[in-house]
Amino acid sequence: MKRFKLAVLGLNQGAKAARDALESADFELVAVAGFGEQAEAIAAEVNAPLFEDYHELLKNVDLDAVVIALPNNLHWPATEAALKAGIKNILLEKPIADSVEDARKIIDACKEAGANLLIGHQRRSSATTLFLKKFIKEGNLGDIVGLQISATYAKPDSYYTGWHTTTGPLLINAIHDVDDLHYITGMQVKSVYAASRNSIRGGEIEDSTSVLFELEEGPTCTYFLSDGTPAPWGYDMAAQEMHFFDCCPGENSMRVFGTKGSFGLPNMDFYYYLPERYGWTEPLQKKHFEVGRPDPATATLAHFGDLCAGRETVPRCSGEEGLATLKVIQAILKSADEHRIVEIND
Repeated sequence: MKRFKLAVLGLNQGAKAARDALESADFELVAVAGFGEQAEAIAAEVNAPLFEDYHELLKNVDLDAVVIALPNNLHWPATEAALKAGIKNILLEKPIADSVEDARKIIDACKEAGANLLIGHQRRSSATTLFLKKFIKEGNLGDIVGLQISATYAKPDSYYTGWHTTTGPLLINAIHDVDDLHYITGMQVKSVYAASRNSIRGGEIEDSTSVLFELEEGPTCTYFLSDGTPAPWGYDMAAQEMHFFDCCPGENSMRVFGTKGSFGLPNMDFYYYLPERYGWTEPLQKKHFEVGRPDPATATLAHFGDLCAGRETVPRCSGEEGLATLKVIQAILKSADEHRIVEIND
């Protein structure tokens, strides 16, 4: 079986992909790009040549595929450079870009080049997410009426260096939750109303945001985000999937409310009434589902391998889907700034 020659650009977010590539039957990790002591340590760990300039890597290394995990503002320049180097398989870390304009450039350029483009919204490869998406599609919850989502974390002061001082949790964390909302329900956000604060750190970027989403098909969703509050009600804290989080099992970050029942994610509890004993004075039934908890980042790289090999032809998160999620985040930022409801294509 052919192994695809892979490079990872960016060894902060990309370190996990570089390590996973060593265990992959589909990829041969041939080079990495990054700079600083951390990058040097990771390059030594994965035994791959290190380039400080990703342009030099792309010019000098023969590649079949690339993982781009650079700062958001470099996603389009790096994608453009990879395509010019003849690379036909690109796994691009979320968000697809830091602007709608750059996102469209990425999508159009990959289409023109005939390149596979997978956006790294890794929760689409989570076993819990895939289970709930199927559970809803099968009609087990009835008609979806509303959702509640929270993303509460307390990041250490050491986190806020480099580009993290200018890019807030909406683009870093909320973009996952918005993509979950789209993917799990199969519905798109129609409009948002948001209020943001920076009272925790006092910086220029938000540290907490509340949002009301209206979905095209009718349901509404409330959302609270904060990266400065000690709490377990964020997906990564509760899902027991990511090795670097001290997890809080049993908690939920998403609640989906339907006419037949409701579901909590990622704890996987389904609440419902028996048809013959329906209503709030009757016993509310609870069913817990056990699903595997494989690392979704590892599963995303495996899916990328399937795309490269042609075993799968449809990316789990396409460029267009990544763009749709980015538009919602941009609408949230605009709504919070202008104190008004913003339509997604406003």
